[in-house]
Amino acid sequence: MANANPQRWVAQFERDAEADNYALFRSHLRRLNLPDEPELLMAGTVEVVIAAVAYANLDNKAITAFLKMQQYDPAKAVEAKYTFTFDLFGRAYGRVLIPAKATIPDLADLYGHPWEDYEVCGYQQLFVSRADKRKLGIREKVSLEKANTYDLRFDYCEDELAFWFDDASIDGVLIANVQDIES
Repeated sequence: MANANPQRWVAQFERDAEADNYALFRSHLRRLNLPDEPELLMAGTVEVVIAAVAYANLDNKAITAFLKMQQYDPAKAVEAKYTFTFDLFGRAYGRVLIPAKATIPDLADLYGHPWEDYEVCGYQQLFVSRADKRKLGIREKVSLEKANTYDLRFDYCEDELAFWFDDASIDGVLIANVQDIES
């Protein structure tokens, strides 16, 4: 992909998934104990990636490398270290591949994003796993918790947003549970 063209990315991503009959998506969903509905992962991934690109553009961040990394097959995304899978309240799931030190996606922006097609705002869980399917190490989990906390707390104070991390429910995966605090 020579340039950052989201429409071209969507078309190629969908072609790759359909050619594989969504087998990689099915495997990913099983690993995270999510419903075997790869169409929901496809639709959600497109929505989350497009939203992440839009917010990055607003922040004047370069999107070419990020968009190029969003391959259907994570093995083709050479720089991808982690997979962030957003649970959009069970209505869809969005998978984003990111390098070790990522500035995209902005977790706080995505938490406040209205998903019009699903009639929800934000996400309720974020599953963080390794793109190479190996288990997250203890140091990685601590580092990821700190980075995610910093990102969310940059925009939301403790009176607005609660979140907690779970590294025991799925072996080798870190789950961030996120919810608004009622005032």
